[in-house]
Amino acid sequence: MSMPAETPRVAVVTGASRGAGRAIAIRLGREGMAVALLARGADDLARAAEAVRAAGGQPLPLPTDIRDEGQVQAAFAAIERQLGRADVVVLNAGVGITGPTERYTLEQWRTTLDTNLTGAFLCARAAIPLLRRHGGNLIAIGSGAGKQGYAGMAAYCASKFGLIGLMQSLAAELGDEGIKVSTVIPGSILTAFGSKPAVRQPGKKYLLPEDVAEAVLYLVQQAPQAWTQEMNLWPFR
Repeated sequence: MSMPAETPRVAVVTGASRGAGRAIAIRLGREGMAVALLARGADDLARAAEAVRAAGGQPLPLPTDIRDEGQVQAAFAAIERQLGRADVVVLNAGVGITGPTERYTLEQWRTTLDTNLTGAFLCARAAIPLLRRHGGNLIAIGSGAGKQGYAGMAAYCASKFGLIGLMQSLAAELGDEGIKVSTVIPGSILTAFGSKPAVRQPGKKYLLPEDVAEAVLYLVQQAPQAWTQEMNLWPFR
């Protein structure tokens, strides 16, 4: 008598079409997970989904603007309907619009805060009922700019400071329900940021997107009694 196939764990990754989000989705797919990929760019999202499939995962690409409450609700409804659960939710989507504060427009400010902070809130709120069923991991990808302000990055820093506060509050709310809430705080990652391409600057150290993916996997694979609330991830060389 054959045993029924084990239901794969389900991961949800926002900002999954490029950079660290894409690397995280692929790495979790390599672990045999079903991976729901959320991002705005449908073409890049489709290519990322194929990479997840090639790695051994089961992709579910869901074109979603996480700034839009209705789209977020629809995406998580599709995840519940098609995959039945969520065990790992990675809040990775973000934008970086840089420039001096005195010339920064209100539209730029709103785009940055809406994507990096409000979008994380909307996705976390939608994910909590699914995570509560089996327990799991809610992980945000923060930034060193959430610990220190930088010139020309006021909105980005504000959004990342806020993200850390949001995740600390969620950790206090959800820990007794079997949901591990964590924030990965990486240093500079060699990936496109805002309008800047992924180019090495002489003398500067960088992480690779795959390094961030390994950090996420570490959190997901921790022993049930272990929890890392905040992981600082700095480039070594």
